[in-house]
This record gives sequence, structure tokens and C-alpha cells, in this order.
Amino acid sequence: MTGKREKLKVVIADDHPLVAFGLHKALDEAGCDVVGTTHDVSDLMDLLAHRECDILIADYSMPGRGSPDGWRFLSIVSREFPDLRILVYTEFHEPFLVGSLEQRGVAGIVSKSDEMSEVLTAVRELERGASYLSATARAALYQYRSNPELQRFGMLTARQMEIAGLMLCGISGREIASLMQRRKSAISSQSIKVRSLLGFDRLSELHRFASNLGLKLDRFGPGDLSHAA
Repeated sequence: MTGKREKLKVVIADDHPLVAFGLHKALDEAGCDVVGTTHDVSDLMDLLAHRECDILIADYSMPGRGSPDGWRFLSIVSREFPDLRILVYTEFHEPFLVGSLEQRGVAGIVSKSDEMSEVLTAVRELERGASYLSATARAALYQYRSNPELQRFGMLTARQMEIAGLMLCGISGREIASLMQRRKSAISSQSIKVRSLLGFDRLSELHRFASNLGLKLDRFGPGDLSHAA
């Protein structure tokens, strides 16, 4: 007798209730088991700690109650739940953000402007261990890789890209060490290495470069993502 295939367990995190409802409905109809839905990062961490989950579908920006947001949020989730596959589902698809997310190792990226079928395709691809970028995300990634000013970031490893992103968000070396669960001295050395690879002697030069090009990764620091969704 052939046993039933176990349903894929999915958690949805989005601070827009209607978006979360639409995702839940589509995933349920596709045969997935939505084991939890949350609109807040703090609640999400508690949910992930107590529920078995294969894939997290998360909005990139979920501000609220002083919780970590954007790039910080991804660093914390990735560190606490290293086996969790993350699909970023966001309205914000700036080329630098999409390219940086892909480079740091996010499993999937789908824009909220894409059809819901893209989300379902992404979920199935992530289920089989592949990565997936929607049509809109692929177009943004192409722009990222084609921009001569941004090609310097292409030489960074996933870990180095994570550090570069945290620095661009205005996060101190001490907080980066805490987020990545590393010694401050180790992060300091790695930060210097990252700046050197990018061609900057000082952090202020990296911030100025990001500001001049309008590079956005977070709602705080040099890249103000205040209009992201």
C-alpha cells in the first residue's frame, strides 16, 4: 500500500491581512498545509519555534513593535532556523535589493505584482530543493548584474553580502556580531575585508556610494526603504 504524500508545511508572514488571506487560500487550494499565519516578526519567531515548517513565505518589510525588519529580519531567521527555506514575497523589487537577496542566498523571490501562480511555482521549486525568481524578480536581477556600478558586489560571497547589507543598513559592528553570533573582532576583520573588496577604505565611503546611487536595503540607515511593502 502506498502511503499518502505528506503535505508541504508553510508559514505565511505578512503585515497586510488581505495579502496573507489570499496567500493562505491559494496555498490551501494547491494542497499545502499552512501551519501558521502572522503579521508580526516577533510572533513569527515564536511560531517558527513551535511549529514544524518547510517553507516560510515572508514579506520583506514588516515594521512593528520595534521588531527587526528587512535585512536584519532575514539575518535572524536564517541564523535561528538554518534549514528553513525562505521565499521573499514583496512589492519592493528594486534591482539592488533583488540582486543582494539572491546573492546572500535567499531561496526564492516573488513580486506582489506577479500572478499568484508564480508563488505556487516558487513553492514547488523550493520544495524540491531548487531556487526560484519570478519574472519580475528575474528582470530586476538582470538589471542588477548589468549595472557596472554594482558589479563590484558580485565578487562577494553570500556571507560577505550579508555583512555588506547590514553595514548598508547602518548597523554597528557590535550588533552585526550579535545578529550573526560571531565575535566582534571577527566581524570587524570581515567588515574590513568586505569594504576592501568593494573598493572602500572607510564605512562612510560605502554609505556615500549607496546614498549617491539610491541603493535601498532597509528602512533605517543609508538606504531608507520607507515606502517598501
